Amino acid sequence: MSRTWAMVEKDVALRCVAQILLLTFTTTAFLMPLPHGLAGSQAFAQEPERPAVGIVPFARKGEVGVLAAARIEEYLRQMLSAGDALRPLPAKVIDSGKPLTPIQKEVKEKPQTPAQKALERADTLSVTARTMVEENEDPNDTMKLLKAAAQRYEDNFVELVDFTKLVDVYAQAAAVSLKLNDAKGAKEWLEKAVVLQPTFVVDTRKASKPLQQALTAARQGLADKEGANLSIDCPLAGADVFVDGVKVGNCPSVAKDLLQGTHYVQVRKPGALPWGQVFAAKGKDGSINANIKMEEDPTSIGMTVPAEDIKAFAGSGNFHEKIFKNMAAMFSKQIGAQYLLYGVVSKSARSLELHLFLYHAKTKRACAMDKVDYQPTLGDLQMKTLDAEGRVRAALTTCKEVDALPAVFDASAEGKGDAAAVAVVAAEPPPVQEDETAAPKPTPKPVIKPEPKAKPTPPPIETTLDAEADPYAGLLHDEDETAKKPWYKKWWPWTIGGVVLVGAGAAIIYAATRQPAPATGFTAVGVIP
Repeated sequence: MSRTWAMVEKDVALRCVAQILLLTFTTTAFLMPLPHGLAGSQAFAQEPERPAVGIVPFARKGEVGVLAAARIEEYLRQMLSAGDALRPLPAKVIDSGKPLTPIQKEVKEKPQTPAQKALERADTLSVTARTMVEENEDPNDTMKLLKAAAQRYEDNFVELVDFTKLVDVYAQAAAVSLKLNDAKGAKEWLEKAVVLQPTFVVDTRKASKPLQQALTAARQGLADKEGANLSIDCPLAGADVFVDGVKVGNCPSVAKDLLQGTHYVQVRKPGALPWGQVFAAKGKDGSINANIKMEEDPTSIGMTVPAEDIKAFAGSGNFHEKIFKNMAAMFSKQIGAQYLLYGVVSKSARSLELHLFLYHAKTKRACAMDKVDYQPTLGDLQMKTLDAEGRVRAALTTCKEVDALPAVFDASAEGKGDAAAVAVVAAEPPPVQEDETAAPKPTPKPVIKPEPKAKPTPPPIETTLDAEADPYAGLLHDEDETAKKPWYKKWWPWTIGGVVLVGAGAAIIYAATRQPAPATGFTAVGVIP
């Protein structure tokens, strides 16, 4: 029973081991494709986008067919698309000279203007002065800060957006003036605040009674004075007009019932330089002509390069000239490409030749690659195009810059290529082209030549050459050559000797390794009657 149970345990253990091995093999086989499948796609998603290349339609030199050049170009495009080095742009992008989606221009943050810096300084002074008032600091020091803040706001009002800041400074200055027993000064500060903001009020819970009385007096004094209207006109229609920070309409516009005092007029338009002017209202209507000017944005000024001008270089090959480098750089930026690829398909005596040139938009250099030879029938299209793709990939890092007109475009260099090919072609006579329209030529009559008379056969010459000296003597008879060989050159003696030696060796090994018969300790004697 115990033996049977042990066998069962052993069988179960073997099955468990087999299942573990099978599971390990299956898991390994399933996980192996992950780097190229799921894991590969995740890795690809994390990789940066491939640089874009614009493939300019290939040019043709010599008697190269349109279909052959188009097939080479299309195969190379497919090879580059399948690779991981470059991302070919669609052909219609090159034809139109425009990207499929508008290119987002890089918006550079403009540096702060002096006016903006001064306004920030005024904000700091105003906050500091308020803190000094709350902490009962010296009113004279506080007044110095408030006057400096007000001066900065007034001098740089053209770029001031929130005029409430200036009104608040006026109110603080009025309160500090009362602490310094300057009631007249407090009234003047409050009049400035009411002129900018007629609805200005003070917090009765915090403001002192003298401050409230000064504000009432300032408001009554302004109400007794006659107001004015202001007309604002500008050459650019659609601009916004602001008076004391409040929009009154689009240009042209009219600001009515302005209180006597200093008013700040601003005219704003997207893309225009900041413009502003001070208007002193004294009871008479006035007018202002806002001479605003559009700001010149260098990034918005650009020259469009026609696609046909870029394609023309495929036939001229002037990749070394400055005009090409500049135009190609602008065209590359225009379509959103980092590279431009040019190709020329020419024909030689034995093959079709592909000459490639890669233009780097960043360095403004055109790089030449070694030519790729195709069979005239393009029977090796796939293999040779794979070589071409590898050369384009190599040109991304190793550049043989084009500094002169390439030989394939040089008309004076034509016919100086393969000298051997030229010699072969020259040696062959040109084929005679028969004119089918011409009358058929008469067939010449065959000329029968008389057969030459047979010469008499001379009698055989008896020779006395030694048969052993004649190397061809053995060919004159069918005698068995093996019969004349000595015994040591024949096969059977050596075969018999080898068999004997092998048998003797096997017998020696058996005798040396044979175990002796065990001793029994007794002897058996048999008696035969």
